[in-house]
Amino acid sequence: MQKPAYLTISVDDGYPLDLRAAELLNRHGLKATFYIPATNPEYEVMTKEQVRELSRRFEIGGHTYSHLSLTLKSDAEARADILDGKHWVEDVTGLPVRAFCYPQGKFTARIVEWVKEAGFIGARTCFFNRSEMPRDPYRCGVSTHTHNHSALIQVRHALLEGNFKGVVDFFRVHKAERDWEIHFQHAVSAVERRGGVAHLFFHTWEIDQQRDWDKLARVLEYVAGRKQLTRVTNGELFALCRARMTDAV
Repeated sequence: MQKPAYLTISVDDGYPLDLRAAELLNRHGLKATFYIPATNPEYEVMTKEQVRELSRRFEIGGHTYSHLSLTLKSDAEARADILDGKHWVEDVTGLPVRAFCYPQGKFTARIVEWVKEAGFIGARTCFFNRSEMPRDPYRCGVSTHTHNHSALIQVRHALLEGNFKGVVDFFRVHKAERDWEIHFQHAVSAVERRGGVAHLFFHTWEIDQQRDWDKLARVLEYVAGRKQLTRVTNGELFALCRARMTDAV
């Protein structure tokens, strides 16, 4: 029996060009989760009105209030940043927030517990080259980041994070591919064959810097045509993971 095959997309940081990405996603009937902080010391963020507009069509996830690394904060500051970010999104959108993304992908076991305490049902990491169904909804990896990482960077990043399966799958599934478009196509093919999750993640400020809008549009059109993949938001994916864990008990 064919195992379930899912497609999910996440967009980080709440940059104003997220609205452009939303139009591309909407054009192809694709779901996505936008992780938006209230402030970002590195890049501009959308206005409250823009976030509210986006929430009418897409899931909005928590990304802390300040978008500063939680690992560099005191325990009290980190817990407050997680919870304040959740409350900010809920106040702006009027909707409950279920999904969380660790700023810069950095977290510890204690941070995971604080995310749980805040009421999130799952969290996305920056564990690259992962296309299996997550065993832990609070440590959900991604298949492809929309950047042409070299093999050295891919391996180094995975080893530093303890993402050893990501190292293996970079070669086994992604064929050590540097081009992110082909890299993601390998993930999609693998998920269609054996089940799992094809998870694409990007920042629109990065897409713009790389002049990759046409490439992104092409990739979204490609996955929209993969009828075998069930489209889910990150929050829906986390809920599926939790249901599987409950069934296994």
